[in-house]
Amino acid sequence: MRIGVSDDLERAVKLFSGSEEEYLEIHDQEGKTIGILTLDDMKELFQEVQLHQSVGEIIHKLSAIEQPSQNRSRIKNDYSELLENDIFTDIINSLYDGVFITDGLGITVKINKAYERITNLKPEQLIGYHMEEIIKAGYISKSASIQVIKEKKPVTLMQTIHNGRNIIVSGTPIFNEKKEILYVINSVRDITELLKLKLRIEEFQELKNLRQSTNATFLSDSTQSSFYHSEKMKKTFEIIDRVAKTDAKVLLQGETGVGKTMVAKYIHEHSNRTSGSFLELNCSALPSSLIEAELFGYEPGAFTGALAKGKKGLLEIADNGTLFLDEIGDLPLELQVKLLKVIEDQAFIPIGASKLKQINVRIIAASHKNIKNLVNVGEFREDLYYRLNVVPIEIPSLQDRQEEIIPMAEQFLEEFNKVYGMTKTLSIEALNILHEYKWPGNIRELKNCIERLVVTSPIDRIDPEDLPYELSETSNKKNDYIYEMEIIPLKEALDHVERNLITRALKKYKTTRKAAEVLQVSQSTIVQKMKKWEI
Repeated sequence: MRIGVSDDLERAVKLFSGSEEEYLEIHDQEGKTIGILTLDDMKELFQEVQLHQSVGEIIHKLSAIEQPSQNRSRIKNDYSELLENDIFTDIINSLYDGVFITDGLGITVKINKAYERITNLKPEQLIGYHMEEIIKAGYISKSASIQVIKEKKPVTLMQTIHNGRNIIVSGTPIFNEKKEILYVINSVRDITELLKLKLRIEEFQELKNLRQSTNATFLSDSTQSSFYHSEKMKKTFEIIDRVAKTDAKVLLQGETGVGKTMVAKYIHEHSNRTSGSFLELNCSALPSSLIEAELFGYEPGAFTGALAKGKKGLLEIADNGTLFLDEIGDLPLELQVKLLKVIEDQAFIPIGASKLKQINVRIIAASHKNIKNLVNVGEFREDLYYRLNVVPIEIPSLQDRQEEIIPMAEQFLEEFNKVYGMTKTLSIEALNILHEYKWPGNIRELKNCIERLVVTSPIDRIDPEDLPYELSETSNKKNDYIYEMEIIPLKEALDHVERNLITRALKKYKTTRKAAEVLQVSQSTIVQKMKKWEI
């Protein structure tokens, strides 16, 4: 608190009684601080002065009564001389951190060159001014020196300066033998760059986590490309291998669960972007507002609930990599316009920002819906459709790729055995039923079925009775259909009979030689049939 030299003692008493302050700063007509008046001074002078006397007269009386000890004068003089010494000035100017020194009243007496560099403030703006005046001028947000003087102990705090930078200030008091503060030495360090670096490290860690999860997915899916040995998929992958080496946009279509995500990852792995990120966004899993935030990112405070530090969008994170937009048919129309601009310009503006960001991202889209039909009914933009549909690829259903069912089932069995520490096997009969089932849920349904069998079958051998009811029911209906109901093509019936008899013979007699002997065919015939049906 402050009191003027012309105010009387009664004013000083009111100020002390109305607050918990232990001293008053005395300022002259020009507002400069010229001294302090403590409670101890008041107690000492109360019997010797009148209430109507001015503070200026009290200071004069105080100076007449108080005779500083020779030792205190020597200490003050020593510090004063040191602060004015050129060698001391050179020493503090050599420091990288800023130095800011005030006297025991909070008046600035010294700063170094580093403090000038950090704050862009000059000595003439600070030296001779009380810290309260410097705060009022807007140069700093708060003062460590004032806090040190109040608490009479070292203080560290974060301060915002006029140029918007953040600094850490550590103030340390220097006492005389009476435990009075002579000076406060403030060490100042600019932490703006440290905060920026911390933010960048956090962003890099998020990106690293995304890439690690992507790589983990690649590892678990890398063997799946070996499943594609049906004639239909061989032809499909001939196109995929050619397209992967380019940056052409690909639109994958097919039923749910046929492996569109796996194909998109395969394209990325075999492209020249394989060192970059592969990121996936399911357009049907989020509301439009969240999809926009996920895609484009946003600035701090862009909307209610936004992270204080903002967030990078998938488009920016996937720079120099691949962004896979699954279920693109569910993307809201208002976002389709923005996505079209991204594809055309390879640039976007984050939510709440004004600056354009350039990117280099390959976009692969997928949908189980017929996008052309959506265009016809006005639910998908025609211009976006033709931008995405540079190379259309239709992924056949698992029902049309029966040759892959058994290899996939055995691969999934191996994977889940490792995951759960099991040694389960599929019997020939069980494999036969898996092969004949239509799999309306495609690869996803097959994978889930194998995991279910691994964790629920009571013994290591998985037999037909362990299979889900819908699979066994389908198998029984198939047999009834062949033998008791409608007439079917002879070749299909013969194939089924041959497969059934060979499977049963192998189960009973264990060896191809004995099975061939019982069925009265050559052993090579049995082997060829097994290869054909992959049993």
